[in-house]
Amino acid sequence: MQAPAAIAIPERAPSERQIRILDAAERVFARAGFHAATMQDVAAEAGMSPGNLYRYFASKDAIIAGMAERDRTLIAADFAGLDPSKGSVLDQLEALGRRHLVEEPREKAVICMQIWAEASRNPEMAQMCAAIDGTVVGGLAFAIAGAKASGELPSNLDDARFLQAIFMMADGFFCRRATDPAFDPAMAADTLFRAMRGLAQVLLLPEQALLLPESESVQP
Repeated sequence: MQAPAAIAIPERAPSERQIRILDAAERVFARAGFHAATMQDVAAEAGMSPGNLYRYFASKDAIIAGMAERDRTLIAADFAGLDPSKGSVLDQLEALGRRHLVEEPREKAVICMQIWAEASRNPEMAQMCAAIDGTVVGGLAFAIAGAKASGELPSNLDDARFLQAIFMMADGFFCRRATDPAFDPAMAADTLFRAMRGLAQVLLLPEQALLLPESESVQP
């Protein structure tokens, strides 16, 4: 099973110093908020002078862009690593989901909320979000195709509706984790993945869509 171009891993990875800055910026943005935080705050958190920070990132927007590209690279690598020869594709997909939903710190969810809010009024932020979404969609489609081929998912699964359901549930997961201090991500992830597996058995294409030629298929 070869990964599609949609989840190709970018060739240029951030340097160790850039990763250190991005990690520091995440902590600062989660504490103070994207707009209230300053480049000086990020520099102090990263243990460097503001002048040195500007050598790597010219602005807070550039830092956010760096975060988005770093995360997109990691997500693409995770999806590209799915391999039916290693066992259940769905189990591998669930393990991947737990890494990003449960094992990552809560600050990640807080930052996501801030970026989504900014994307509603900032076209550049919206474009970054769309790029990450595109990588996730490509990766999930890749995993679904593999699970269908292995018989883990119904061959007549409605991929479009299933992907939409996954996105809505995952977005809700991030929102609850960011806003509810009592939220238990491990327990919620168990519920989420059980719901996904259950939906996969009922979100099926209409029978007539399977029987008619593509040009005559009934549109949903």
